[in-house]
Amino acid sequence: MTGGVATATFQAQLNGPILTWAEQDNWTDPRGPLGVDRPSPKLAKLTPESPQWLHDLHHNGWAVVKGVIPKEKALKYAEKGEHWLEGFNMGYKRDDPSTWKSKNIPRHRYGGLFSHFSFAHAQFVWDCKSEPKVREIFAKIWGTDELTVSFDGGTLAFPTPEEADHGKVPWPHADQSAYRPWPHCIQGLLNLLPNGPDDGGLTAMTGSAALFEQFFKENQPPEGGWMKRDSVKWTDEQLQWFTDHGCEWVKPCLDPGDFILWDSREAHYGAAPLGNNKRMAIYTCYKPIKFLTEEQRERKVEAFKRGYMTSHDPTDFVLKEEQMADWNILHPYGPPIINKATQQAIGMIPYK
Repeated sequence: MTGGVATATFQAQLNGPILTWAEQDNWTDPRGPLGVDRPSPKLAKLTPESPQWLHDLHHNGWAVVKGVIPKEKALKYAEKGEHWLEGFNMGYKRDDPSTWKSKNIPRHRYGGLFSHFSFAHAQFVWDCKSEPKVREIFAKIWGTDELTVSFDGGTLAFPTPEEADHGKVPWPHADQSAYRPWPHCIQGLLNLLPNGPDDGGLTAMTGSAALFEQFFKENQPPEGGWMKRDSVKWTDEQLQWFTDHGCEWVKPCLDPGDFILWDSREAHYGAAPLGNNKRMAIYTCYKPIKFLTEEQRERKVEAFKRGYMTSHDPTDFVLKEEQMADWNILHPYGPPIINKATQQAIGMIPYK
């Protein structure tokens, strides 16, 4: 692995190669993000039999798949999310709004986005990501059911009216690099709670994914060039270019059990809940496992064992920041139990 600051090394197999970790915030490879020199998977072609949501994804850059899991099951997952927060014993109580303060839950970003404490490896998170209907969505997207899964995070957010700076400022970005402007990754989230206009949630700039490559052809990079890792942090001036080309912001409303997808090139952000309701969502991404290199497979298996979290891409991932920090408690509730299909998606056992 080149271009990232190596934070540690490990040996997956006796007498095997010494592998390094790299963090996404320290990625500096001048060629661009990890894997930019390798082919990207191709989206399955649309057919007359393709569901409407798949047409929406191709056309708009995002799509909603209704009722992927039953509402009652989604609400039970939300209860487990509450238990995850309360179990740190920092003062948060699910039924007491006076305790809904940022200081009463573990370290997070953007009002409730968790990238540490092995959140991606919590039992209820793996149960969400392992839902057969969730995997089926990505099998339709890529045209294969031999997939590999992400170790991305999730959002457990509650209204904080007394904290003006707690995740309320929009943070528009894309999760793909200017150096990789073609289709490469489709992200998603499983929504766990009723999600109305004022309840926060994914906000996407419709049509911006299709214009991603054109933007970088027509606009000069800032001093030092575009960001090298899979990320673009859009400025108001840059977003105006997309508006001038017909794109507009949309905040879909969702029911518990709905799933929303977006192309990683789409301009988007997670809006904070501004009303009285909480927001809970589990980020999930699958890609064809044949694009996972053996070296990355070994990293993925090791990251699962240790409880590390990674960037959103299931194949070309790097660690999220500070996974090895002393304060970052790994597997705070113990390691998860996963089924055979999920072991295959991690790369622990082969598909064939």
